[in-house]
Amino acid sequence: MPLKGSQIMAQSQHKATIYDIARQAGVNPSTVSRALSQPGRVAAKTEFRIRRIAEQLGYLTQTEQSDGEALPSTGMIAAIVPTLTNPLYAGIINTLQRELDARGYGLITLDTDQKPSMERKAMSYVMRNVDGVVLISSRLSEPDIRRIMMVRPIILINRTAPGLNSVVVDVARAIDDAVHALKESGHSSITYLAGPASSWSNEYRRRYIRSAAFRYDMTYRVVRECEPSVAGGSAAMEQYLIRPTDAVFAFNDALAAGFIIAARRNGLRIPEDVSVIGFDNTQMASLLTPTLSTIDLKSDQVAERAADALVQTIRNPAGIRPEPITLAAEFVKRDSLNTHKRSTMKLGPYAEIRRSSDTIVLTMLSNAFNETMPRINEFMRTHPHIVIDPIEGRTQENTLSLYWERVINHRSVPDLINLERTALPQLAASGALQDLSSKAIEQELAPKVDRAAWQSAHYAGKLYGIPGDQSQTVMFYRADLFDHYHIKVPDTWDAFYETGVALHARNPNRYMGVLDTTDVQHYLSFFRSACVRPWTVENDSTIIFHMRSDLVRSVATFIQQCIDDGALNAEPMWDNRYMRAKSGTYLTVTYANWLGKILSMSYPADRGLWKVTLPPAFADPSQVTTAEIGGSTLAVSAGLPPKRLEAAMTFLKWFQLDPVSVELRAPGGVSAAAGYVEDLTRRGTIDPYFDQPIYDVYAKSAERVNRDWDNLPFYSQLDAEFARLIVPALRPGGRSQDLFDEWERRLKIYAVSQGFAVK
Repeated sequence: MPLKGSQIMAQSQHKATIYDIARQAGVNPSTVSRALSQPGRVAAKTEFRIRRIAEQLGYLTQTEQSDGEALPSTGMIAAIVPTLTNPLYAGIINTLQRELDARGYGLITLDTDQKPSMERKAMSYVMRNVDGVVLISSRLSEPDIRRIMMVRPIILINRTAPGLNSVVVDVARAIDDAVHALKESGHSSITYLAGPASSWSNEYRRRYIRSAAFRYDMTYRVVRECEPSVAGGSAAMEQYLIRPTDAVFAFNDALAAGFIIAARRNGLRIPEDVSVIGFDNTQMASLLTPTLSTIDLKSDQVAERAADALVQTIRNPAGIRPEPITLAAEFVKRDSLNTHKRSTMKLGPYAEIRRSSDTIVLTMLSNAFNETMPRINEFMRTHPHIVIDPIEGRTQENTLSLYWERVINHRSVPDLINLERTALPQLAASGALQDLSSKAIEQELAPKVDRAAWQSAHYAGKLYGIPGDQSQTVMFYRADLFDHYHIKVPDTWDAFYETGVALHARNPNRYMGVLDTTDVQHYLSFFRSACVRPWTVENDSTIIFHMRSDLVRSVATFIQQCIDDGALNAEPMWDNRYMRAKSGTYLTVTYANWLGKILSMSYPADRGLWKVTLPPAFADPSQVTTAEIGGSTLAVSAGLPPKRLEAAMTFLKWFQLDPVSVELRAPGGVSAAAGYVEDLTRRGTIDPYFDQPIYDVYAKSAERVNRDWDNLPFYSQLDAEFARLIVPALRPGGRSQDLFDEWERRLKIYAVSQGFAVK
């Protein structure tokens, strides 16, 4: 019978062995040994169960293996590569070997023939015989990679995953430079000859070419799953000729070379008839005729940085935070790009070969797709007649700006947009989003979604999307530091202030908490938690401002007082990857639940020190009210024909609420699907970083979200005025509360200019 959470915690007090894990998992000790030391040797489901139990028992934190003894240093590192026939990979291996040799390590190289199954086997072959692993353009799933990480230090090349060491080359700017050069020289259409479907870097490149084509209003096509070789280029030519375009991007230089050879055989001139751009900048690119324009991926620098980072991790496994190292690619313009192209394309702006006549292609704009692509791919696998075409905006701000710019200029917009819920009212009020309201939809979907998240997907009483996650506030706190200073975790904001003032006086380098000034959301969460409304939105056209009221002013004054007296420090809290502050600077962080993932990646050495509880109350601790920060909603652009709208709704429902999609969510997020948090609570799920059942706290917070709250229908302007006016005053002596009159005045002027009535 499985142990309950309390039993697991009690058992973890003694030194766990593989026999403890075997009893809990219901398997033989030898199975445990294989699962923990040689990933891929047992069924994935069994291995995941064994690893979860091992984490809960504290076994994996002992840095021990199946025999309880530390594995000796071998002086060898393994590099696992899809194929050595690719000149880019061969160059990386060559540089890795040279760099590792200089650091006292030998290199074992395994070629996996671009097959994930071979890659898993290669890992099991070398796992016990090396000190670390370099995964080059890995085809493995993220869960598979994380299983490997539990056994040996790894570094990814040409791929990223949250919380893992990686070296990637950011191609976005170089791709934009290349597409801009095409646009400026008269090209109006692009085809991307895509590489293997399992390649992370292929999907990364495809999304940015797609986004650049969208940005510059260029027709876009894709020929999928080309073999990344000269032979693959010849095969890709047949697909290209079905609907030719002015320019071609190829997954790598070898594929581009094969395409050029095949183009000539078919009577096409390069670059007069079609311009060609590759990736990698291998020696081949400069030897072709004409010389090949390409994206230089800095392979030597990649290998050097990877070798250095992996060796540091091997030698100091507990003291180094996993870092994604990012280098900048460079567009190298050569003779294969026609500088005076006369376009012959007459197609619409986003053409793509349909796989069949009844296939519907839906474009989807989002700030990032790295974590959502497994879910999108599974949807397309199970719904073969609906294709989701991702367009990446890179940041939430840029995504919203890109969409909004097209709305106000009456240009075509993507079919779907994934946006933060704070931005939804602005697009809904403009008429850009499809009103999804109907009695049938409300009856069908409302019971399936967390109540607060469901409400926030509405504006003026109408439904404009389906929420993806929950983002209710909790308080993360350093239990060890509270013990060190002999203080209690505050359950009211008054206690928070008093304890924080005393703490900062005792140690000026420490604060009780932090006020995130990255945007206005964290600041407003204080007002929402206090059940104080700075404004009210009536119907869809009237805004009543309360920013001069005594209640609003009292909350603003309290925040300023906390800053004045050292209980709070106001600064940008994180950089979209990691917390900025040094570990121990803040004893608490009151923020959305998803920050737990950021904390675990930012402070890996603090595992078990951070805990989670409900936020402080503004009055009675038994009546604490919580807020939301962030949270996404997937919405549909207005004006889709009925058949496309039906396909869009099929995707929205599956992507946000289907159990298969929810199960595929990246770890650390909290689905908005009703019952998700409660189910994890019932299972007694203990988070390995916080070493506590955090989901029962999340469930309690979700029940306490203040839903009597309106987001302004011009969030971007609200945030801009906050940054210009309020943020500079959020410092000791800044008297930020005195600026609310001016803040309200500016917002009223903007609201009137946008056609809203204000009171």
